[in-house]
Amino acid sequence: MTRRRRTILVTCAAAALSVLGAGGYVVLKDPELTVETIRLDGFTGAPTLRYPVGEGTSRPVDGFEQLIGELRAGGAPEDWYVAGVGVDFGPRAWLLTDPVVEDFDGDGTAGTILEELRALEGTEVTLGVRYGPEGDGARDGAVVFTVNGLQFRDTDGGPAPWEDTGDGREADREEVSATAQEAVGEGASATGVERLDEGAGQGWAVRVLGADGQDYEVILDLSGAVEDVRAHD
Repeated sequence: MTRRRRTILVTCAAAALSVLGAGGYVVLKDPELTVETIRLDGFTGAPTLRYPVGEGTSRPVDGFEQLIGELRAGGAPEDWYVAGVGVDFGPRAWLLTDPVVEDFDGDGTAGTILEELRALEGTEVTLGVRYGPEGDGARDGAVVFTVNGLQFRDTDGGPAPWEDTGDGREADREEVSATAQEAVGEGASATGVERLDEGAGQGWAVRVLGADGQDYEVILDLSGAVEDVRAHD
């Protein structure tokens, strides 16, 4: 009796499978039938984009990372941002000397760095960058090496444009004072000039009083190129 019941159950199961198979065949053949998509959780088809995300993207390219997004200006000449990342185009003192590097905005004329950046403000740019130290996991600051495919600073590890010592000619005190005043801003006046003689650190230190009453020290190399502007309390 038990064997007969087992045989009947097996036969019924086979028949059910046969019916299901036929039904599946009919479903596949029916062009009007809509089949719901099966969602698989826990899988991803591509690697997660590295920070920053949102209005821009960042990915490795030619030894640098490519940062793409809208260029935005901050409150000071040296403050610029792309996709929430502060991008470094050089120190304020150098930018204010109106250096010319490339025609980054593509208008056919190479203007000063600040003119080129202001022409690009509000547009999408592609920057070749290197991020700062990531010991704290933050990626909120980057040094710019290329702008829209054009070289901004030496990509082979050479000196930055503001580190160029020029033709080796030594500037005099009057030139150094004028340059230091211009680096601080309109209405500034030099109150003291000191020649530095510390081996490889030779250059000039100029004390400058800003129009706002703030006291500054401007450091220049021997040729009179500004290296740093430091505010004093």
